[in-house]
Amino acid sequence: MIQTLAVLQVSLRNGRMHAKLWIRFTLVLVIGVGATASVEEVNRLILAEGKLVFEDDFDRSERDDSKEQLDRGWVTNSEKRAAGTKQADLQDGYLRITMAPHANHGVSVRHDAPFDDGVVQVRFRIHDNKGIGFNFNDPNCKVSHAGHICHVGVKPKQVDFRDGKTGIFDLKIREKRLAGASKEVINALTKDKFAYHDVDLDLGRWYEMTILIRDDVLSAWIDGIYAGSLKSEGIDHSVKQNMAFAVSGTADVDDLRIWSLDGD
Repeated sequence: MIQTLAVLQVSLRNGRMHAKLWIRFTLVLVIGVGATASVEEVNRLILAEGKLVFEDDFDRSERDDSKEQLDRGWVTNSEKRAAGTKQADLQDGYLRITMAPHANHGVSVRHDAPFDDGVVQVRFRIHDNKGIGFNFNDPNCKVSHAGHICHVGVKPKQVDFRDGKTGIFDLKIREKRLAGASKEVINALTKDKFAYHDVDLDLGRWYEMTILIRDDVLSAWIDGIYAGSLKSEGIDHSVKQNMAFAVSGTADVDDLRIWSLDGD
């Protein structure tokens, strides 16, 4: 089912009135609800069990537009990976993320919002074939490189799902890869840790994503249309400490909300 909603948002910024009219479409990613779940079922789950742990509409401006001043607890890797070049910019009530040409790693813009099972809803817009990733991490996880747990990547023609904890970022597998293990060996070790599904998304168009993490199954819908799934043990890691937007080109995000489904 495709849901469409026209929304007019008006805000006062720097003494001037700003209005943005956008058409909302829905991209739903679901872990543990099942491939036939609908957007309405996910929303009912939020109402029944959800506890809001973080939200941000990005409707503010930097004090110094030459600097990254996202505030509200956001952390980027621009200082470490892009020599301090600004890669995350608050614009017209949304967040634009652009990888600097000289950066040695994709942009990571992350925020703590710990949960075991939970729901994330966020609007996004991609501008190139590199798309955007939604990464869940636990820096205290010592068996996965950089605490990578799981990931959903969205590109114009494909959605990919990844269990990083017991897949490509498993330290034992990573050590084999760095030691020169063949591609065939690494693929055999990680073949059940990825899933891919073809899609057809427009560049420059806003979509809304809803991610539900529950147990060990990761599934997705775009505009109400099923977009694949992954079942893998690493997804069931007990703490997703933070969520990060991962961008290697240019992408925008807006209206982020994160709920925990962990009870008290």
